[in-house]
Amino acid sequence: MNEKNNQFVKTLLPIIGAVLVVAGAIAYICLKLADELKYKEKWKDYDECGWH
Repeated sequence: MNEKNNQFVKTLLPIIGAVLVVAGAIAYICLKLADELKYKEKWKDYDECGWH
């Protein structure tokens, strides 16, 4: 039984690690997009006057 649990853990840990890496990458991309939208919103009024 112990060896069966050990094999299960060895299989499960890389899957959990991969899911965490993918979730982190998606969160990073979402935060970067939100930051870019916030930046564009801040400077949109200055596009017409030539300041930015």
